[in-house]
Amino acid sequence: MPELPEVEHAARTLRRLALGRRVARVVLDGRARRLFRPDGPAAVAAALTGARLAAVDRRGKQLLLTLEGAEGVVGLNSHLGMTGKWEAGPRWSPGGTGGSSGSGGSSGPGAPPLPPHVRAALLLDDGSAVHYDDPRMFGRLRLVPGARFEALAEVAALGPDPLHDGIDAAALATGLAATRRPVKVALLDQGLLAGVGNIHAAEACWRARLDPRRRADRLSRAEVAALARGLRATFRFALAKLDGPDIEYIEAGGDNPFHVYGREGARCRHPGCGGAVRRVVQAQRSTFYCPRCQR
Repeated sequence: MPELPEVEHAARTLRRLALGRRVARVVLDGRARRLFRPDGPAAVAAALTGARLAAVDRRGKQLLLTLEGAEGVVGLNSHLGMTGKWEAGPRWSPGGTGGSSGSGGSSGPGAPPLPPHVRAALLLDDGSAVHYDDPRMFGRLRLVPGARFEALAEVAALGPDPLHDGIDAAALATGLAATRRPVKVALLDQGLLAGVGNIHAAEACWRARLDPRRRADRLSRAEVAALARGLRATFRFALAKLDGPDIEYIEAGGDNPFHVYGREGARCRHPGCGGAVRRVVQAQRSTFYCPRCQR
């Protein structure tokens, strides 16, 4: 599932491929209507066609695209869900007849057909294209009038962003001290830190040598400081690994670069530990940790 590093990769991809370009045509998969709620595919296509991508921002797992069109500024809130990603599409012929399409059956003259799992194609004025690919269709592409993203409840509720705002160990300690939940579960609260997901919560606990089942309000200041360092390290690690043009998620068969996540039964990678990674379920999600060195 996309977490902060994957969404940051998507933001960087969109800036590299499309920032400053005009959206000449929009091709949407009409079978994926749920992605375009509440406005629907036709409204999304109409709002984006002819607009210029002016800014690409990210807060936590939320992508915030600002476009400038003839009718003014419009925003597009992109959440990647479980399997979404933005990537380069094949070039197209801007000389083809214009317009937009809300159907996955035909992309019209001049535009290549949508590949499998591509739910939206933004065909740009220089003949390039960017695709939103989402096999499981749990993502979302939502119009935001005036690009007023702060009015969205899911954005307004976000806590500090680890990349934009940094991770303040004292503030993190205050937030954790206010909950009796297990520390790994508490880290999934987007109001505490925006963008932390199941993978990096487990990885950070492993790096800090903290048992993910420990009550958050019983951690010492030193342990919270170690956890903050672990979060910074796991995000740096993941971002460094995302150096290619596309993302391959672990659940979709991609390589697993992580130290503990998804490695049940494997030997712990902490030098000299020798323990075996164990899997437990917390808040209906898998948690991986080493019972020997995580205390």
